[in-house]
Amino acid sequence: MQHAENEPRVYDYIIMGCGISALTAAKHLLDKNSVLILESYRVPGGNHQSHLIEGMEFDIGAICFNTTDEQFKHFPELLGSCIPKAVEVMKICTNGSLGQYPFDWHTEASSLSLAERMFCLASLLSCRFRKDRQDDARSYAQSRIGDFLYQRVGLDLYIKRLFGVDAADIDYDFALKRMQWLSRETSLRFRIGRFIRRQIKKIPPRGETVVRPPGGFGCYYEKALCRLRDEGVEFVFGEKALKIETAAGVTAVTTANRTHLAKKLISTIPLDEASGLCGLPETNLPTVTLLSLFVALRGSWLPDCSILYNFHKFGNWKRITVHSDFYPGPGSYDKHCTVEITVPAGMMPTAPADAFADVEAHLRAMKIIEGELVLIGSSELRNAYPIPEKGFKARRDAAIARLASKDVICLGRQGKFEYIPHSNVAAKETITTLEKALEPAELPQQREPAVVELRTELPPLPVAT
Repeated sequence: MQHAENEPRVYDYIIMGCGISALTAAKHLLDKNSVLILESYRVPGGNHQSHLIEGMEFDIGAICFNTTDEQFKHFPELLGSCIPKAVEVMKICTNGSLGQYPFDWHTEASSLSLAERMFCLASLLSCRFRKDRQDDARSYAQSRIGDFLYQRVGLDLYIKRLFGVDAADIDYDFALKRMQWLSRETSLRFRIGRFIRRQIKKIPPRGETVVRPPGGFGCYYEKALCRLRDEGVEFVFGEKALKIETAAGVTAVTTANRTHLAKKLISTIPLDEASGLCGLPETNLPTVTLLSLFVALRGSWLPDCSILYNFHKFGNWKRITVHSDFYPGPGSYDKHCTVEITVPAGMMPTAPADAFADVEAHLRAMKIIEGELVLIGSSELRNAYPIPEKGFKARRDAAIARLASKDVICLGRQGKFEYIPHSNVAAKETITTLEKALEPAELPQQREPAVVELRTELPPLPVAT
C-alpha cells in the first residue's frame, strides 16, 4: 500500500500476539496483504516461554512435536532445527504405582478382584446406556468407562488439576471434542480395527517425535520470523496495546509509544483483554493461571520417563517435564525440570516456596526422587488457557461477535477462548478460522508444502533470550 512519507502506514492487517496462531495467520495472509505483528512480550512464542537459569533451560509449554504437525507445513525451517527424541510419558496412578499416560489398563486393572471386575462391568453398562442427560465432562467420561473405572484411573483428579474445577463443572461439548482419545480407546470397533491393521502391518505412519532445539522458544521461533521478515511481514516487540478504536474503516491500535493503523485486526490475545481495549463489555470468562516451579536435583530421578503426570489423590502439581533429558545443564545438578501447578480462577497462586515444599513431600512419599531437590526459580503465567465451564459458549460467542463488528478477528487459544491442547491444532484452526472469516480475494493460493531434512545432530547452544 502506498502512503505519504509523513502519514502513518495503514496495514491490511495488524496481528496482536506472536505465538504459533499469529505466525500461521501472517504466513497465510502475506501473499496478498501487508501485515504487522504487534507483541507485548520482547520475544516471539506467546505463552511458549523459556528461561535460562544457572546454565539450565526451563520451559513453559510443551516442548515435544510430531514431524507431521501442521506448523511444519508452513514453517519447514522450524522442523529443520528440531531434534529427534524418543519421549517417554508416564503418570502416577491413583494407587501410587507408575503407569503409561493417559491409560494403563494392565497396571490399573490387573489388581482388580473378580468381584471388582464384575462391578466395573456393571458400572460401565449402567453409565453407557443410562437415559439421563449428559451435560458435563464427568458424565461424558463415565459414559465411556463407567463411574467405577473413571475414579479408579483418576480422570476426575486429573481434570481438577488441569482446570482447577471439578469435571462436573466442565462443558460436555468440550469433552466430546477434546477427549476423543477416550472414545477411541474405549471403542471396541477401534481397538479391533487397530489390532487387525497391526497384524497386516497397515498402521498409517504417525511421524516422529521431535523437541525444540537448545536455546529456548525465542530462538526457535526466530527462524520463522526470519522467513516472514524476508517476505514482507513487519514486527514490533515490547509494546503493549492500551486502546483499540475503529473509525471510517480503519482500526487504530494505540500503545505507549505510537499508534498503528490497519484495515482489519486479528487478535490472539485473551478475549476479555481485547474486548476491554475496544471499550466492549468483558465476559469475565475464567482462565487458568499456571505456576511453574523450576527445580534441580542432586540425586536420582527414578521413573524411566521424561514427562510425568499426576493422577494420584495427593499432590497439587499437574505435570513434571525433565528438561535435562533434552537440554543437559552445566553439570552442577544431575537433573533439572519444570513442575506445573494449576491455580484455580479467582485464587492467588501459592507462594513458590510453599508450593515447592508440597511437591517435594509428595515426590519423596511416592519414591520418585532420591537426593537433594532445590528450587531454582519460578514463573507465574496468567491466562495460560481457558476454563471451558458449563454455559461458557454463549458468552464467548457473543464476545467474539461484538469484536467482529469492530473488524477484529479472534484466533487461537486466548483469542477465541478455545482450549487448544497443541500447536498442531492451533495452526490448523487458524487456517480454518481465516478461511471462514475472510473474502476469497484476501486469501492466498494454496502451495505445496516444502520438504526439509530433519537434523539429527545437536546444534551449538545459542545465547538464550
